[in-house]
Amino acid sequence: MDLHQINRWADFWRNDIGVNVIPAVSINKKPLVSWKEDPKGNWQEEPIPQSLHDEWKNKGMFKSGMAIICGRVFRGENEGKYLCAIDCDNRLAIDEMTKDLERMSEKTIVEQHKDNPNKAHFYFYTTKPMPKKSSDTTSEKLSVKIDDNEVPAIEMKGEGQHGIMYCTPSMHKNGERYQILGVKKIVTFDGIGDVVKGVCEKYKLGTGGDDNKVPMKVLMDNETKVVQGHNRHEAIMRYAESILRKYPRMENQMFRDMIILKNNRMCQPPLSESEIDVQIECAVNYIEKQLKEEYDIIKNTKFKYGSTEFWRACDEYGRNVNTKPDFGVKCLECNKEIKDIDPFDNTHRGHRVVLK
Repeated sequence: MDLHQINRWADFWRNDIGVNVIPAVSINKKPLVSWKEDPKGNWQEEPIPQSLHDEWKNKGMFKSGMAIICGRVFRGENEGKYLCAIDCDNRLAIDEMTKDLERMSEKTIVEQHKDNPNKAHFYFYTTKPMPKKSSDTTSEKLSVKIDDNEVPAIEMKGEGQHGIMYCTPSMHKNGERYQILGVKKIVTFDGIGDVVKGVCEKYKLGTGGDDNKVPMKVLMDNETKVVQGHNRHEAIMRYAESILRKYPRMENQMFRDMIILKNNRMCQPPLSESEIDVQIECAVNYIEKQLKEEYDIIKNTKFKYGSTEFWRACDEYGRNVNTKPDFGVKCLECNKEIKDIDPFDNTHRGHRVVLK
């Protein structure tokens, strides 16, 4: 497929379907641009400018693949609606979605890659965002049931924060391109959330956590397994985020080794090192932004020197991933810098201070 044809597909997803589309290396499932923390915008929530889309096309960045961001539809006749994607990773999941795949593909976009007819993507517009159906925690027994097609492997993404979908005409890692089976239009169906909920209830899937995510307590358990088709990438990224929050000053190589060890223990099969590096980068960016927002609040807050809130803020501020252990405190009443923070020094006790 030549670059002109590929760029036409990028335009199709952007203009005809109306969603944000970003360039990616699809065989490694690695976006080529940040879709969460891009300096030019947060593409989970904001429309990608035409000029930036054209820039990516002119540079040939879609040649290695593309991904669409679920959620808000920004353009076209369905502007204001939401794109909901259903990712089925075994035959039973497909059969639970439809008993007639060909007929379904005549109503809305259905994607597959020819090397595996037991996997498929289904797309629907909704008038309100659908909840996320994320990865299922599995025991060895449940893993076998999924592999044996006794339990469906199914995910649902209904908002920008829920993730991306690698789409037609991207190359799958098995060597075939994603392709649309039938119509190139999407039907509006608000009942899709109930359909997926019914599948989960039927097979006792889901965890009851926020957005149906696996609770962190479960992810931290050494016996937890997440199998292929149940979003191993998200599980590893959330585990990495949790470790960063607890140990923000952990040495980089030790942190990476810890994530790789968890990957080998939890993910079946384990993610590749390149995939792990992508999830680590996402986790680091997310936590750094989260911490910066928290510490910006702390810096703009006036504390009373010696109060419990003051010492708690000092502890939190000093644990910032990007902050050196030594930081300053300024007394607003004395208009002086406090160089030594001493809990036994009563000189500034009760004075209004700010951390810097």
